[in-house]
Amino acid sequence: MLDLRKWDLQANGVVPLKGEWEFYRSQLLTPESFQTAHSSPDKTPKFTGLVHVPGIWNSYIGSTGSPKATGYATYRLRILVPERENKIYGIKPDNIRSANRIFVNGTEIGASGDPAAPGKEGVQRNIPYAGFVSINGGNIEILVQIANYSYSSGGMVYPISFGDYKAIMDIEKKEFFGDSLIAFGFMVSTVYFMLLYRLRRQETSLLYLGGISLFACIYVLTHGEKVIGDLFPALPYDAVLRLQMIASVGVYFCVVHYVALYSRAAVHRPVLLLCRWITGIDIIVALSVPTLLFSKWDGVWLVWSIFILGYIIYMMIKSLRLRSLDRLFMLVNILSLLIIIIVSLLNVYGKLESQLPSSYGIMLFLIAQALQFAFRSANSFHEVEQLSQKLLTLDGLKNEFMASTSHELRTPLHGIVNMSSSLLEGVAGELNPKQKQHLSMIAATGKRLSLLVNDILDWARLKNGDIILDQRPVDLRPVVSAVLDILIFTTGSGKRLQFVQEWPENLPLLNGDENRIQQILYNLLGNAIKFTAEGTITVSAEDCGREVKIAVADTGIGIAAERHDTIFLPFGEIGQPVDPAFLGMGLGLSITKKLVELGGGRIWVESEPDKGSVFFFTVPVSDIPLSTESKTALKQVTFMGRGPTALAEQAAASETKPVEGTLLIVDDDPVNLQVLTDILSVDNYRVIAVNEGTAALGLLSLNRNIDLVITDWMMPKMSGLELCREIRLVYPLFRLPVLMLTARSRADDIELAFQSGINDYLGKPVDAIELRARVRTLITLRRSVQNAVRTEMAFLQAQIKPHFLYNALNTIIYMSKVESSKATGLLLDLSKYLRGSFDFQNRDKLIPLHKELELVKAFLSLESARFEERLKVSYDIHAPMNTLLPPLTIQPIVENAVRHGIMKKAAGGTIQLTIQETDQMIKVMVTDDGVGMPKEQLDMILSGESGSGVGLMNIDRRLHSLYGRGLQVETRLHQGTEVYFEIPKESSGGHSQGKEEVLS
Repeated sequence: MLDLRKWDLQANGVVPLKGEWEFYRSQLLTPESFQTAHSSPDKTPKFTGLVHVPGIWNSYIGSTGSPKATGYATYRLRILVPERENKIYGIKPDNIRSANRIFVNGTEIGASGDPAAPGKEGVQRNIPYAGFVSINGGNIEILVQIANYSYSSGGMVYPISFGDYKAIMDIEKKEFFGDSLIAFGFMVSTVYFMLLYRLRRQETSLLYLGGISLFACIYVLTHGEKVIGDLFPALPYDAVLRLQMIASVGVYFCVVHYVALYSRAAVHRPVLLLCRWITGIDIIVALSVPTLLFSKWDGVWLVWSIFILGYIIYMMIKSLRLRSLDRLFMLVNILSLLIIIIVSLLNVYGKLESQLPSSYGIMLFLIAQALQFAFRSANSFHEVEQLSQKLLTLDGLKNEFMASTSHELRTPLHGIVNMSSSLLEGVAGELNPKQKQHLSMIAATGKRLSLLVNDILDWARLKNGDIILDQRPVDLRPVVSAVLDILIFTTGSGKRLQFVQEWPENLPLLNGDENRIQQILYNLLGNAIKFTAEGTITVSAEDCGREVKIAVADTGIGIAAERHDTIFLPFGEIGQPVDPAFLGMGLGLSITKKLVELGGGRIWVESEPDKGSVFFFTVPVSDIPLSTESKTALKQVTFMGRGPTALAEQAAASETKPVEGTLLIVDDDPVNLQVLTDILSVDNYRVIAVNEGTAALGLLSLNRNIDLVITDWMMPKMSGLELCREIRLVYPLFRLPVLMLTARSRADDIELAFQSGINDYLGKPVDAIELRARVRTLITLRRSVQNAVRTEMAFLQAQIKPHFLYNALNTIIYMSKVESSKATGLLLDLSKYLRGSFDFQNRDKLIPLHKELELVKAFLSLESARFEERLKVSYDIHAPMNTLLPPLTIQPIVENAVRHGIMKKAAGGTIQLTIQETDQMIKVMVTDDGVGMPKEQLDMILSGESGSGVGLMNIDRRLHSLYGRGLQVETRLHQGTEVYFEIPKESSGGHSQGKEEVLS
């Protein structure tokens, strides 16, 4: 009984109902239970004893006295208050585990969940609430029913608050509003940090700060007033308990990783790994283990939380050696974490009932981090402003440097162009055709470089607004012809392009600056040539009244629709170029657009990928009419390129000395092709020059005598890397070396090139002496390896099985007694066979087909004489007899068919030798109807595990070495075997022979 008759509730506030309560174990009593006790003594509630509240009931809920968590019971307390009428009193429970119902003077004033006995339906729920009742008189009886089946401790953990209506309402509003406000603050900080992280993905620490805020918000919503119960009334209390656990460990996880990222002191990796493991285990337990079971581990989680927070404080103390501002924030962080630790310990030992200070500690931590981030962002912004000012200064210096350098370049360029032009005109005497061609290319290249220098100057002048157009009447047609004269020559022979000019009748004069119109056309036509490997480039014009619309159309790779408005931006500001193979300064189209607009026109593009592009621009019409003699009807001028091998033909025509080797050069720039050809021709190499990878692959398939491939990295359609990968599918490293020319020098680029199969690389611009030295080294290395391989193959070719000689000689001796003329023929066949087989000096890679067939027929003649009717041979040959192939390739296959296929059958069989010619290949096939073999035995033969000598393994290795593909064998047990291989047709092969069949 609690006597409050002298307690002023209005002045002194609410009273926590701490002290002794009556306790009724395993009974859910109602007010009627005590009223009927007087009339029915057998139904009197069984009084268990007096217990102290607040506190958990584990020590006394069990009837045997052993600690227990689950059960149900009733608490009873009587309060004496001053005698009054209709006085409203309130009661507010805080934490009653885990379901409760409260009666005051016979009236139920509230419940959380539905307490029930085991086995009966009940609802576990522990959400604080407030209840009110009107009291007449001075006696108040309070009954509290409690049932717990979901937590590891039960009972009235926190005391019930008792007071008048106003005091209880003030407490409820204050606590509910406080928890709601803190949860809202955490949610706002979550959104804030997550939005910052979205804007700055590289700042991973912002993600962890957002995680701290989110988990802290969940923690506040599931503790104290448990606001989550009002937000989601249908949420089971079981889920609330699981969220409590996940939120607690989630906060620690994010704090540790945030400190690891943001602190200047290194966090130990084992601690991070332990934190991740603990977090993962906790989440799995919280989601899968019953709440009654995992709540028993509260002590373990408390030890872990104190350890991890203590470790974080230790790391922060180590980080205090910072600037004064950072040191202040670090001290605030340490203080906030200490608050969390102290509150947790006080809650465990029952010295503090509210967990609200923990939320304040987390909020203080987040505010400190937000302020620290704001200060750092302000400092960064200040540094960015300083850097921006410095960059503007450097940009101005860069423009000035570009302008001054370009001015200095113009003088020597003009000298190069003028001197080469004078030499072409014969100022130093008559020149031969090759000298004229080279000087013409020098002059055209100098003009092209001069135009690029002018672009740089114009860019600087356009930025400063210094360009003034010299507008006057301009006839468009001669301007276009002058531009095409330069571009057609510098385009070279590597591209099959047709240039077309189409002019309407009575095309008016333009009102513009002739030099600028020429610059515009040069940029547009230069782009068209750059992005068109083969096809037509057309320049046309249309009279539109007050202006002329000029079109430059090509049939190149085209431009995607989303890039139509961005290709006119300078210096690649839009990201990737149209094609990675086409890299440049990115000034041409930007300058073109500015010049067109400066002259009063406009420019646009129409294009589709893989269908070509059309650039349109307009120029105002001049007021001066075109003279009668200048009027011309529709005119078409055409130029056609000479094909990808023109440079090779030129180099081959000039060869007078012995050729040191054959080189294949692949580069999309005709000037580079000419320069490389000239450099390497000095060493008497035969140079084949092509402008794209597909053409190079075509030449390699037709010409097997190429010693080295020199390729550029960046090329349209097929890059140098792709070309090298395709080469390595057919040729091993020692068979055909590849030297790559590249301007890339990063380690990962070089590694990628070697992974693609190059043998060596050389940086651009190429030094002539170094290039020639690298070429000599690679060719010498290739020939050394091939000589070693040939020596080994010659030894293998010359191996003869002794028992074959023994059997052949026995057959000849026998024939000499029976039929001497036939024995003489067999001796001749044996001599042919031995001559071809014992040739130790045979180091030629290839022999004619007819020579190999002589060896085959000599061998089969000896074997036919020995086995007579058991061996039948059929020839079906449709191939040039001078086709080149490796020696001893067909005969060992035939020998293998005789020994291991036909002769293992008592009745013998037939061997069919078929040689067929297709468009690109010569196919040689040996078929027998012998015993065949299982697949396991075939694998052993090809791998060399079944023996040694001149066999299938040797042939397979040689074919792989020469052609990149070996023998193909199809065998069926007891049905026969088919062995065939294919070799490319050589350019020196003769005409096909007629069908030859020999049956014996």
